[in-house]
Parts: sequence; structure tokens; C-alpha cells
Amino acid sequence: MKKFYLLTFVFFITLILISCASIPSDRNRQLFLTNGYTISESEHGGVERWYAVDKYNYDSLSDEIRFQVGYFRDDNILGFILWGTGTTGESAFFSRQGLDLRWNWGFNGSIYDFNYSFIIRPDGTGLYYDFSTSTDGTAKPRGIYKVHKF
Repeated sequence: MKKFYLLTFVFFITLILISCASIPSDRNRQLFLTNGYTISESEHGGVERWYAVDKYNYDSLSDEIRFQVGYFRDDNILGFILWGTGTTGESAFFSRQGLDLRWNWGFNGSIYDFNYSFIIRPDGTGLYYDFSTSTDGTAKPRGIYKVHKF
């Protein structure tokens, strides 16, 4: 009977170790952003991060991460967009607008004028906007994604 309990205990500990190994634990990556700007994820109180996969035409077992978005907890307007699963991307301005989360980047003149935006709705839908060719400051979403929090 002792062997049964010992094997059960070892099996349980092994399951815990395997599940912990699959959780992203590196919360201090170096981020390489536009204009040679490098910042650690642990600066400014750490980060909140999300990753985006295609909303349509994807296989849930092999979702390819298209990009990541995030912001720094203690500096809640400083955000970033990272390409794929990497650590390279663009610095962005982060804001909450109602229940939506929004990142603006690609500065285009005035403080409120940006070429690109990404918005996460409360249902986990992510919308990418490209205003770079807009003449009136409006645009339809150029990409629709499913967004998950890390």
C-alpha cells in the first residue's frame, strides 16, 4: 500500500512540474523597440501582455502567434507591439477607452495622430487599423484577431 501512495505522489509531482514548465515564466525579457530603444519587461512594475492569432481560418491546436501587445504596469501609457513570438517591435501608446484596450503607434505629426492602432474588445476580439493612407482619419479594420492574455 505504501508503494501505491509513493507512486501516486511521484506521479502527482511529475504532473505539477510538467504543467509549470509549459507556463511562460520569463517575465524579464529584453524588448528591442523602434529607434534602438531597449527596455526590460520588469521595468516600470512589469508588464501585462496579450498575444493575437488569426480569428478565422486557424487550427486551434496550432495557432500561430501573429504578434503580441502589452503595457507597463507602473507607466500605464507606455506600451509595445512585438512581431510574432519575438522581442522586437514598436513602442506604442496604451490607453483604455471604455472597456476596450488600445495601442497607437507610428507617430504621424500631432500628439493624437498615429498611423496604426490595435484595439482589444472585452470579448477577446482584436482589431488592427491602418490610418496611413486615410484622408479623413477613419479606417475599417485591416485585420481581425482572437486575443489571449499571457
